Amino acid sequence: MRIALLSAAFLCAAPLALSAQRDPRAASAPSGRGSVGIHLQVTEPRGDFGANTNNGFGVGAYVLGALDENKIVNLRADFSFISYANSRRRIPLAGTGGLIQLDLRTSSNIASLVVGPQLLGPSGTFTPYATALGGFSVFWTESSVEGSQNQAPFASSTNASDAVWAYGGAVGSYIRLTKGTHPVRLDLGARFLRHDDVRYLTADRVRTAFESSATPVPVRGRADFVTYYVGANIIAF
Repeated sequence: MRIALLSAAFLCAAPLALSAQRDPRAASAPSGRGSVGIHLQVTEPRGDFGANTNNGFGVGAYVLGALDENKIVNLRADFSFISYANSRRRIPLAGTGGLIQLDLRTSSNIASLVVGPQLLGPSGTFTPYATALGGFSVFWTESSVEGSQNQAPFASSTNASDAVWAYGGAVGSYIRLTKGTHPVRLDLGARFLRHDDVRYLTADRVRTAFESSATPVPVRGRADFVTYYVGANIIAF
């Protein structure tokens, strides 16, 4: 359903954007041939992934380049880092009788790299856009041990990791904040990514492994999530 809606947005946006870009009044607010962006992100897991995990938080960045003179069709390369589970446990250092305590930290993360076409709507103060994206994501969980007075970990281990294809799309809008040689725009949007078959650890699986002193067993299945983001887009040239 989401892919169908995104496709419909493409079809609706293209003729509107073309007519607007041909309007001389729209030319006074160009979108630029190339821009960069950075985001703060919050993810909402869906389906089975939502039943097993909570919201994630992270950052993202992207580059955008125009493929036509009217700057309607663009190519977008998007990177994001999300942490969806974190824990901190106090454990004694073996052989010290509990006199020396250590911090055991475990984090579960997702890094995604996706690319695809982005269609821009009429340029101006408010510019909507729609994007189709495809690439891959890496899911991993790692644990590290550090002293309470020394924040640099002296031992770490990757508990689980998996790389999987990712695909989906995004919709959003640019709101121009400044003018000049390199205009700055507020970037608001939402991105949906689907992962059909991936292995990942949850907070419950990590806790069970810690309590039983056993190797954690990953969950395997589909992992979908929506990422809501807010950030800045800077027109580079």
